[in-house]
Amino acid sequence: MNATAADAAHEAAEQLGALARDLHDRGFTAHVTRVGDYECVSVANRAVSQLSENIRAAPADDGTWWFWWSWGDRIARVSDVATAAFKIAYVLTPHTNR
Repeated sequence: MNATAADAAHEAAEQLGALARDLHDRGFTAHVTRVGDYECVSVANRAVSQLSENIRAAPADDGTWWFWWSWGDRIARVSDVATAAFKIAYVLTPHTNR
């Protein structure tokens, strides 16, 4: 891994911590953990624990770093923690049909 790639990986790891803090502030349980070969944010709805997810940070094919859902879809760039937290909170919050 070259210096630039190592720097990007280090920044992504720091952003995972920032994401965990943001989600915690939004009322979720969230902590950085290791799943398999990568670090991720394990997040869950405090009221409905079945609504949970492991969010990882990894590079896309073009080398840009993103937060990713466990099913492989992009959430937001690692530099955009607020957008990622908003989307994750939305998905992990029950919505009723009116």
